[in-house]
Amino acid sequence: MNATSPATPSSFAPAPIALRARDVADLAVSTGYPCISVLLPTEPARRMTPADLGRLQALVAEVDQELQEHGVTSRARLLRKLADQMRRSAAQPTYRALAIYVSLAVSRAFRLPQPVPSRVVVEPTFATRALVSALHRMPPHVVLDLQPTGADLYAAADGGLRPVGRCTPERTSAHLREVDRMLGDYRAEHPGPLVLAGSPHLLDHFCGLSRNLDRLAGRVAPGDQQTVLDLALASAEAVESYLRTRREDALDQLDHALRHRPVDVASGIDRCWRSLQVRAPGMLLVEEGYTSPGASRELSGAGSGTRRGEAGAGLVHDLVDDLMEQVVLRGGQLALVRDGELTAHDRIALISRGTRRG
Repeated sequence: MNATSPATPSSFAPAPIALRARDVADLAVSTGYPCISVLLPTEPARRMTPADLGRLQALVAEVDQELQEHGVTSRARLLRKLADQMRRSAAQPTYRALAIYVSLAVSRAFRLPQPVPSRVVVEPTFATRALVSALHRMPPHVVLDLQPTGADLYAAADGGLRPVGRCTPERTSAHLREVDRMLGDYRAEHPGPLVLAGSPHLLDHFCGLSRNLDRLAGRVAPGDQQTVLDLALASAEAVESYLRTRREDALDQLDHALRHRPVDVASGIDRCWRSLQVRAPGMLLVEEGYTSPGASRELSGAGSGTRRGEAGAGLVHDLVDDLMEQVVLRGGQLALVRDGELTAHDRIALISRGTRRG
């Protein structure tokens, strides 16, 4: 595979900026008004288009107006940090969305693999739903490319592929067992979905002896993968299909819990929040389009970094956003499902896995 072949303008698809669960966690624990979130859908391009730049400038102007209206004394400093992120983003490739996060302690930007609603959020916490959704839709995964010229192992954690291992070319069972050991060693430290690429005959041979095919997301057929970028896009499609199966599995888990241990299931935003205070979260199921504005449960307690009576204190655009963050931070899983699939649960349900300690 030729990793240096240039992509044509029609096929250009810039990779999202590396997004990790710890990035969401870092933003989730940053509290204190004002936390500025700027979300913008963008067109994939080698450099931000003039139209997208104009929309981004309009969103930044909205931030400026809101900071003025609330008399934020750090307004000038925050706007300088926001302008710096805007300049950097305007000079870089764009993917399907841009998320910028700025506070006195934070200055981050991410290209995202799926569109987001265009909006500005200035609150005591960051609006991280787009990041959590991106992690859920495209988790870090592993791609094993088996070719007559050798076996290449890639880590796919940011929309692109990073080489992490290679075995020399030999089409023997002993060689394929060596490939399997390489795969197993890497996945022991970096678990995630697996995508296989190569000729059907070679992959059949490998699958017949491999001991490391758990969470196999699918195969990528040869022929169209002329570059590493092609392989990255094809593997992303395989993982997306795999995640649709995971969504169905999550709904099955909810049904099973309701029938066999209903005490561990909370339905509706209020019951989910109450359950999270006393139970360890197992899995949170949320309809993709569900939002619930209100007073933040997390910011109402001590140590939030938000002073009572401060502008915007305790009021958030989406309690679901906060709840998703807290479930991820406390070790729970997240499952985004289609709108209408949780109607009987008021669009959100939490499966607990025991009493929370401490």
